[in-house]
Amino acid sequence: MIRLLSQTVESLPEEFGFRDGQKGVHNTRTMMLSDLETLLRELPPEATKKDYKEAIVERNVLAKSTDSTRRYNAQRLSELYGLDPDIPLFRIFRSYWETGERGRPLLALLLALARDPILRLTSEPVLDMEVGERFDKTDLQEVLREHTGDRFSETSIKKISRMTGSSWTQGGVLEGRQKKTRQRPDCAPVSTAYALVLGHLCGVRGELLFDTFWTRVLGASAHDLHDHAQTASRRGLLTYRNAGGIVEVDIEPALTTKEQELLREQN
Repeated sequence: MIRLLSQTVESLPEEFGFRDGQKGVHNTRTMMLSDLETLLRELPPEATKKDYKEAIVERNVLAKSTDSTRRYNAQRLSELYGLDPDIPLFRIFRSYWETGERGRPLLALLLALARDPILRLTSEPVLDMEVGERFDKTDLQEVLREHTGDRFSETSIKKISRMTGSSWTQGGVLEGRQKKTRQRPDCAPVSTAYALVLGHLCGVRGELLFDTFWTRVLGASAHDLHDHAQTASRRGLLTYRNAGGIVEVDIEPALTTKEQELLREQN
């Protein structure tokens, strides 16, 4: 379960690519932003699931030293990001990624949060921090102990806190290496649009879309979020209307006909 600021979502819609449950990538890996950037730079937007795997395993575009490491990275990157255009969250992510470099770290962080329950568990202590506040990894460890019981050993808990702390840094929410502090991430129209897409797919509509878990990750004011949404709408990333304070966001143009039908059934 993740708490959106305006409502609680008991289960995330797996048919769109969200992942829930107890398994995640961050027990052994970070969000691997550098590897993701390299992979997406090497492959065109229309690449298939098979293309991504072949690029990592056969062509070794990530320059890993052994076959087993290449296969392991292919598996973990696929678990975390999907790497399959048949997965709506990844397909939309990939199309947004192509619009420009600004906003990409947050874009990747949002997708990682949507697909990794372990990373989501650590969101509250990070997002509750004030800008400039010193990050304490023991806060993550306490949250992990509380929500995972005896599933992980103390050694694993400490490793997960390092992995997730690194991902929050790669995504731009934290800064620093050994001593990290909370910062305001570089929020852009593309990352705002993606946060609105995630909220919409979770069933949130209208003005409430600007007050969800996903938009909270962006660390931007409501005014800035609306400005970004308007810019994203002009760029064709989604449709945004604000008439007399009545807000409407339409993401259906980014979905296939079948996905639009699933979304209407959800409504």
